[in-house]
Amino acid sequence: MHIELKKLGIFNDLNQLVDDSFNGTCFAYDWFLMLKKVDYILVILNNKGNMVGFMPLFIDENDQKKLAQSTMYIPYGGPVLFQLPTKERHKIKFIRDIEYQLAKYLKDNFTTISFSTDTKIKDIMPFIRVGYIPEVRYTYKLDLQKTLDEIYINFGSDRKKEIRKMNALGVEIICDSNLEYFDCEKAMKWEKKHNLPSSSDFVKKYILTSISKNRGMSFVLKKDKEILGGVHLVWDKTTAYILYSYYENKGAITTIYFNMIKYLKENTTVKFLDFEGSVYESIEDFNMSFGAFQDRYYNLHWKDKNIEELYTNLYEYGDK
Repeated sequence: MHIELKKLGIFNDLNQLVDDSFNGTCFAYDWFLMLKKVDYILVILNNKGNMVGFMPLFIDENDQKKLAQSTMYIPYGGPVLFQLPTKERHKIKFIRDIEYQLAKYLKDNFTTISFSTDTKIKDIMPFIRVGYIPEVRYTYKLDLQKTLDEIYINFGSDRKKEIRKMNALGVEIICDSNLEYFDCEKAMKWEKKHNLPSSSDFVKKYILTSISKNRGMSFVLKKDKEILGGVHLVWDKTTAYILYSYYENKGAITTIYFNMIKYLKENTTVKFLDFEGSVYESIEDFNMSFGAFQDRYYNLHWKDKNIEELYTNLYEYGDK
């Protein structure tokens, strides 16, 4: 195995590679990477010179020696792998060989490294063995392969009550493909609260691009002329992800979620809904109340100096 640095633009079929891969997500699609101003990716080649994977490089625009992938804006990153061996022991060795090469390459070329893996990458020992600090995180997913009735039955009693209450008010769910109703400013309440870098212009561009690529949709809940809440979903071949949301009360967001699930089952082929943003206890409890199951992923961190700063900041979730 070896690693080569390539310009993003050399691939004409990157999105198809992602869809055909073992673990690729919509956060590795070329249009998303271009929106995030990613110029380079690492190409992973086997001993025969065949590409067996790649990894986008989310480089800090203010520091070219710093990899800075925030899970708030890019839930999953890391390597996208394909052509995996069928036998389990060979697959484990294959993934570990790739991870060793990536771990060493990144340390040799960057002074600060932070990125996440997706939920299918369970083995991160090569990164740990060369000095990376793992941060364990959890998300919650809903199995959309069940019928709508089976999914609804597993909702908590509070969620069912909220849906009944909203329906009794005569609310209307709207698939807002033109952002006529969805409020990008309100969708950034989290970023504003914690002074995180983003802009409503980027959010709007991202939302409209995902919709135009048939990889996203915005949903709003409307009562007469009042908008009670909104959610934007994106998806890849197998999974949909909740990325932006705002709401007046839990009843509104619960009702939107239920109608989103119905939309996904009727209009896409995705098998799972990933609630995202589930690392905080109050959010975890809410997401679990939809009958979602827990899935694990990792953030990986490394610095060439002052590494103790990573330890002091790790798991400091506070009131987020």
